[in-house]
Amino acid sequence: IDGRDIWPLIEGRPGGHSPQEAYHFYWGDELQAVRMGRWKLHFPHRYRTLGNRKAGTGGKPEPYEQADVALTLFDIENDAGETIDVKGKHPDVVAAIEKLADRMREDLGDSARKMAGSGRRPVGRVQKGDEHFVLKDGKQTLAEAQ
Repeated sequence: IDGRDIWPLIEGRPGGHSPQEAYHFYWGDELQAVRMGRWKLHFPHRYRTLGNRKAGTGGKPEPYEQADVALTLFDIENDAGETIDVKGKHPDVVAAIEKLADRMREDLGDSARKMAGSGRRPVGRVQKGDEHFVLKDGKQTLAEAQ
């Protein structure tokens, strides 16, 4: 996304495609998955789930449980529900996505690997040379470098 036009993709126009090489899924500071085209690679992590239970009924929430995800590769064009791990059949895809993930980790970090990332900045701060537009008091203005 980051300033790239995805409108043809959103509208479902013929030939509309993602301008991104891959999408990186972070939960907080942890890189949990990467999607590249038809493939989605999950990295080992814990997550909250209801399991097979229904969400709360009668206004009362159901408690979550913790579950673990192993390194798994899904072909989301043929398995949108991400139920069949195909990493054993596509080691080349796993290697390619892991390479993309390593580049992202170098930039944004990954708490699961205790990596800080060289491209991170403190929240709410803009560094010299990193000016961009921000929303302030309902108006778009150029952020001031610190």
